[in-house]
Amino acid sequence: MRTIDKLFVISILALTLVGCRDNIEPILPPDQTIVTYPDPMVGDVKGFFLLNEGNMGSNKATLDYFDYESGEYSCNIFPQRNPHVVKELGDVGNDLQVYGERLYAVINCSNLVEVMDLSTAEHIGAISIANCRYITFDKGFAYVSSYAGPVQVDPTARPGKVVKIDTATLSIVGECVVGYQPEEMAVVGDRLYVANSGGYRVPNYDTTVSVIDLATFTELKRIEVAINLHRLELDRYGYLWVSSRGDYNGKQSALYAIDTRTDQVATKLDLPVGNMTRVGDSLYVYSNAFDKQAQKHSISYAIINLATREVVDRHFIKDGTESQIVLPYGVAVNPETREILVTDAGDYVTPGKLHCYNADGVRQWSVTTGDIPAHIAFTHRKLKPATIINPDQNDTNPYITSVFDYRPAAGQFVNVLPKYEAGDTQQKMNAKVLAAIGNNARSQISLGGFGGYVVVGFDHTIPNVSGLRDFRVLGNAFCNPTTPVGGSCEPGIIMVARDANGNGLPDDEWYEIAGSAHRDVKSEAFYQLAHKAGLDVAFYTDYQITYYRPTSEPDEPTEQYIRWTDNKQGEGYLVKNSVHLQPYFPQWITDNELTFSGSRLPQNGIDTNGTGQNFVLYKFGYGYADNDANTGVECSIDIDWAVDSEGKAVSLRGIDFIKIYSGVNQQNGWIGECSTEISGIEDLHALGERIATR
Repeated sequence: MRTIDKLFVISILALTLVGCRDNIEPILPPDQTIVTYPDPMVGDVKGFFLLNEGNMGSNKATLDYFDYESGEYSCNIFPQRNPHVVKELGDVGNDLQVYGERLYAVINCSNLVEVMDLSTAEHIGAISIANCRYITFDKGFAYVSSYAGPVQVDPTARPGKVVKIDTATLSIVGECVVGYQPEEMAVVGDRLYVANSGGYRVPNYDTTVSVIDLATFTELKRIEVAINLHRLELDRYGYLWVSSRGDYNGKQSALYAIDTRTDQVATKLDLPVGNMTRVGDSLYVYSNAFDKQAQKHSISYAIINLATREVVDRHFIKDGTESQIVLPYGVAVNPETREILVTDAGDYVTPGKLHCYNADGVRQWSVTTGDIPAHIAFTHRKLKPATIINPDQNDTNPYITSVFDYRPAAGQFVNVLPKYEAGDTQQKMNAKVLAAIGNNARSQISLGGFGGYVVVGFDHTIPNVSGLRDFRVLGNAFCNPTTPVGGSCEPGIIMVARDANGNGLPDDEWYEIAGSAHRDVKSEAFYQLAHKAGLDVAFYTDYQITYYRPTSEPDEPTEQYIRWTDNKQGEGYLVKNSVHLQPYFPQWITDNELTFSGSRLPQNGIDTNGTGQNFVLYKFGYGYADNDANTGVECSIDIDWAVDSEGKAVSLRGIDFIKIYSGVNQQNGWIGECSTEISGIEDLHALGERIATR
């Protein structure tokens, strides 16, 4: 499971730009909720936009909008307003800013800055920038920080850069090399300050702030501050506040103030900082610092008086409701009302929350957002109503319409994706799975460790079209774009069946999609690396594993949690980590043992530096679920790859049912077990997509 990586792997994967939908895919209207009383007398701030980052590799960045006048909160407004933009906003929304009459969204893993009209949220243009991070503006120009290099931990990673954009033409007019993996920026007079993190060079983080002369667009110098720098805020007194994230292993996060008149560090506060925002002389700060050694988060809130440079409040939430925030992720303050907005990323893979507090720190309202709500931009323009688009639709639903069985193996996101509640039956859990991944919902379910599975159906037969791939399985895998076999891939085996007896149930013969490892395991690009690392690289067609329900449920991390044995003389334990303390054994299943059988893929998770800190989960060539980014070709499957129980090719005119099960048995250090995640399945022909087969 990749969720914990979100704390350390800051960005990934790039692939989508802008194209045309041809009105094939249904455009669903945004969800709208009245969250507070309407206020027809609002001031200059008419509302705000919220950019949800979305799960890495899932192409799920979304844009929400809150209207102060109506009190209405709208989720995922971009698709309806931009039906011709392929893949919608893209992969991982990393920053959101308003400049002039435009809204700018930095989409990190899609390598672009999306530019929208502030009054309509309609697409104006997109600027391609590799591994882009944050954006700031000055005198008609936008400045975007960029990691510049590929997405990977690399001690030899190249320095980053800042890209200069003419906002009138949206053209790139300059680049300036800065430190390693640059993050937030701030304009001070005729200079641009850039926080350098060096996050890809762990443990050798960068420690500097670059200073750029805007007239010549060249780097003047670098100011030594501290390791792993991130956030920047300029106060009214000429001090630039910069946060250090520490190293997660002993060096603590802290906050520094640089005197921009001397470019010297003037103040250090031993205050951890995850995010911060300034209003007047108050700097609002929260932290959800993660200690990798202790395997736990430490959450705190504070206000700093910028006039005195002192912490004056350690609890800006005053009503005790901070206990209901799992992981604070974004913070903003309305400059007029001083309302405080705090987002909650929760478990990083399901919809988050936004909480609004009044100036006294008392909660006024809360609302469900998209996945990983992060970046808020206030607007002086009321968002105009959307033009309703009703694309031509036929009676064929391209997406999952039935879930027949969901039986996950034990895993760290079992009972969470989807969420189990006391009294839930198998039927209820099947319904929750359908709500999560059916009908283009694009949420996520976890199949747990090896063998855990889901069985789904459609309202029609997916045809087998010669020469083309027939369906796409969506997961949350991602790969390094320059070294595409490396990333975070947790492949699942795919099986297909047709309704031969016509009873509408998946009780006919199943056929297995034979992917690349089925054909020749030694041809996998990572095979030699895995073999050298001592991993079990055998491919078994007759693998069987049994998980044993623990006799007691520990409420703290433990190495020996859920025992398993297999039919290859193997045995071991699933580890319980501190991030996910719920039971890992599926709670609606009463059996004390769970046994799964099937083909088992070679272990693909390699500890690249031998310390247990940096696992890369390599991609197989083709033919598996959760094995390629949803924007990649190899998440699409050809029915002609199906084989019978003896491995012989079969000829199927079409299929009615699909079964997917986790295909690897491996514990990857602190990341946890290899567990396939699914967020949907699409009939490519019903969507009008033509993808050539191998």
